Amino acid sequence: MLKNCLRKLGDYQTRCSIKTLHTPVYRTKNLQVLRDMLSGIKLLEKIITSSSYNKTLIYEPKYKSRPQVVSSHDTLRLQNVMRELVDSLQVDEAINTRLQSNRSRKLGRVGLQLFMDCIRENLTSTSTSLTCSLLEYYFKYPEKEVINGIKTGLRYIRDFLEKNKIMVKSQNNIVALVEQFALSSSDSQSVKRVLKAIDYELFSDDIVRVINGKKTYDEVDIFKGWKYPAGILDSNESYLRSLELPTKKLVSIEKDMLVLMYDGTLRDANKILPTITYARKLKKSVLLIVNGDCTGDALTSITINNNRNKRENNESRIVVVKYSEKANNNLALQENHDFIKFLRLPCGYDSIYSPEYSPLVPSKMCADKYYGNVESIKATTGEAFLYNSIGTEALSNKVPKSFLQKTVTLSIGGHNEIEIDQRRNALDNFLNNTLCHGLAKGFIPAYGVSLLKTVPGLNRLKANESNFMTKVGIDAVLSAVVLPSEVAFKNVYGYNYYEISSLIADTINEKSFQLAKCSPNSEPMNTVKGGSLEPWNKMDSCLAGVETFIELLTSCNTIITCVYKKPERHR
Repeated sequence: MLKNCLRKLGDYQTRCSIKTLHTPVYRTKNLQVLRDMLSGIKLLEKIITSSSYNKTLIYEPKYKSRPQVVSSHDTLRLQNVMRELVDSLQVDEAINTRLQSNRSRKLGRVGLQLFMDCIRENLTSTSTSLTCSLLEYYFKYPEKEVINGIKTGLRYIRDFLEKNKIMVKSQNNIVALVEQFALSSSDSQSVKRVLKAIDYELFSDDIVRVINGKKTYDEVDIFKGWKYPAGILDSNESYLRSLELPTKKLVSIEKDMLVLMYDGTLRDANKILPTITYARKLKKSVLLIVNGDCTGDALTSITINNNRNKRENNESRIVVVKYSEKANNNLALQENHDFIKFLRLPCGYDSIYSPEYSPLVPSKMCADKYYGNVESIKATTGEAFLYNSIGTEALSNKVPKSFLQKTVTLSIGGHNEIEIDQRRNALDNFLNNTLCHGLAKGFIPAYGVSLLKTVPGLNRLKANESNFMTKVGIDAVLSAVVLPSEVAFKNVYGYNYYEISSLIADTINEKSFQLAKCSPNSEPMNTVKGGSLEPWNKMDSCLAGVETFIELLTSCNTIITCVYKKPERHR
């Protein structure tokens, strides 16, 4: 018997043994290794350059059968496309063992993955062209001083752009930006309606929501109130289904609601059943704010009540949200006086029910002591928006804008799903990824013009540098800063090489930061009045990411890659 046990144990250890694979190690002293690392980024540069500005990229997503259209301005979606590209390259290596021995392909994928991690959401033609150009210069002169010169040049550009960024406040200039961006009159009109609704004060990416509409035309819904930094309780699937949240994605109640604030963890159903009964008879919903958690019999009773009212066509629902001190400026529930006033609790913080200290359980008999009210609510599992018109007027000068604000929902219409998706992505990217950042942080001239304006300063920096190899690094930056403009002038206007060279030279010679020569037969254009601007912080992050990647790649001595084991088929 002992022998059989030992034999079984030996078989088990054999089956669970770990197999080690050869791990390729590359030394960066060999410049060919670094060139191979750059090959994936060069492929990315071709993709982005060919689809930038007025051109688009068509690709087929992993989980969709229809092709999607992506603009290079939509950096978030473009990054997802590139992530899928990297994943597909990695999967191909795991399936095809021959590809694992292909050094250039493997290093190209590693370099591309590392580059995207450094650049993050700033995946543009500027980042790829600068990276490729600067590293090619370094490969010709692989010296540490060259890298120092490149870093010095990039930091000068960042400082120059920060000092000269343009703060756009005039409505006319903002409208010019919209006109420059809009591909159609309907896009322009929709964006103008949104901006007018918020008084052209778009300083955050959570003020405007762009969603798919259900009609052939665009709709704008304006909502004022308190932005609550926590959403609906999401720890129980049955409860979420009772609110139909998985299907509708949004809980929207446009009628008066009762409000009950509960201090502590709600487990006992007896503490909430009187409120449930009272609300069901009134046919009113209840916003239950819990300073802790809601679980056990209490949550079960709430779920059963929601389902029962749904079957009986009773509009009463119990919406549970949790209170977080950290998300409310580190204020305890009893200390958040502005929020308590906004919810119209009848006795202030004394209306907060505590199972340990409150003498009465909230019910019909003591409704005038515990229940506040809100006029409407829109909520998801991520956030909630509460509306009380009187509370808004009373607290508008006291509460931070991060809580008490106006939000706008833009529902995109169209004749088919592809049109709606394309317009929604474009408008969402413009409003929440371009315009809001520019209005909050400042703008710089687009089409690479801002980089051209740094050429005179870089020339002076180069002239004052004593080290020859550092000068070579600054010279590399001088050669690279013209590349984004070359791509822009070619893709946007279709100019030839000689026309582009002339326009770049004229733009550099223009002393004003805002003026750029965009046409051979016209006067220099004011980029602010013409709406040819881009957010300063995006360019700054892009340059910082390029510098980080170059420093990371040139400072390491060894690159260790993986060999993937081919996945086994499950029988």
